[in-house]
Parts: sequence; structure tokens; C-alpha cells
Amino acid sequence: MAPTLSSKIQRSAIVLSSTAVRIPTRIAVSPAAALHRAISTRTRGLVTSQNRHLVPSCSLQTKSFQNKSPRQVQTRWNSDEASPVKLQEWGFEDINAALPTSTPNSPTHKPIILIDVREPAELQGTGIIPSAVSIPLASQPDALYLTPDEFETRFGFAKPDPTESEGEPAQMVFYCKAGVRAKTAAQMAVQAGYDPANIGVYAGSWLDWERNGGKVEKWEGDDF
Repeated sequence: MAPTLSSKIQRSAIVLSSTAVRIPTRIAVSPAAALHRAISTRTRGLVTSQNRHLVPSCSLQTKSFQNKSPRQVQTRWNSDEASPVKLQEWGFEDINAALPTSTPNSPTHKPIILIDVREPAELQGTGIIPSAVSIPLASQPDALYLTPDEFETRFGFAKPDPTESEGEPAQMVFYCKAGVRAKTAAQMAVQAGYDPANIGVYAGSWLDWERNGGKVEKWEGDDF
């Protein structure tokens, strides 16, 4: 029995010795290689994962930036200025009836101060409505803002003043070629301090006067 036990102990010692030799080999070589492969695989996975997520992340940031770009806001300024004053409009018959006449026993009409705001070159070619005075708008835009003395010095006649007429104030009626400049001049007269109740516009102006065969005087004034 003793030899048998001895033989078993020897065989166990050999097995343990072989195991002791093989175990370090497996731990030192195979696990290290496996660990290396595992680390490489994880690293590649991380890089791949980062690459997959970085590009969408950039596109999202760009989209967010585009969506959050500053909006263009339109600013509407409110004006406290009053709307243009509504002025009385005159027609051909009104102007023709208000012109001075030498006919005895003619009916009395409201006095009128007729102002032609066309330029001197235009008046030389067409003439002027009888009794009208020339105050060109384009070349003399400050005319009605002048003092009476300054005005007379520049134009050679008294500055129009509706209140100087006998009885009720006269009407200052502006006209031009087609009515556009006449409306502007009338509005400027109001801004210069004239009473809107005494301001009127011949809407048809010279074209309407000529079309209806109105009387014409030759203009021989100065070229301002």
C-alpha cells in the first residue's frame, strides 16, 4: 500500500509541476495578446463612435445657428405731423368769373390773387392768365417765407396778403401747368403762415385754361 501511495504522490507532484509551468505561460502570453486585441478593438470602437457622432453634431450646430440667426425687424416710424390740409379747388368757370372786368354793372365776385408758379421760360412760351403774378416754385421755393420788404425787393411787387383786400379776405389761388406744383405751392403757403381758408388750387391749371379757351396775356416779366 505504501508503494501505491508514493506513486500517487509522485504523479500528483508531476501534474502540479506541469500546471505550474503551463499556467504562467498562459497568463503571460495569451491573456496579454487578448488584452491588446481587446484594447485595440475598444479604441477602434471609440474612434469609430466619435467619428459617427462628430459629423452629425456639427450639422446640428450649423442648423441651430441658421435657425437662430437674427431676424430682420422692420421698424415703422410714426409721424406726428398733421396730414396735408384740404384746400379749396377751383375750376375754369370759377377762375374766369373771378377775374377783374371793365364791364359796367358786372356782378361783384370774391377778390382773388392768382399766382402762377411755373418757371419764367414756360411763361414766355405760353403767356399767363390775366392779372396773375409769377412766383416760380422751383427756382424761388422760399418766396412766401420772405418778409414783405425782402419779397418786394426780389420780385418787384408787393408780397401777396389776402387780408389787405377790402371786405372779406381775398383767395390766393395757385396754378401751374397741370396742377401738381400748384398743390405743393399751396401747401407751402400754409406752412409759411397763410390761413388755409384763404388758399385755393386751380386743379386743371394752365392745360385746362388753354383747353377751355381762357384769356391769355403775354408775360414780360424778369427771369429770376
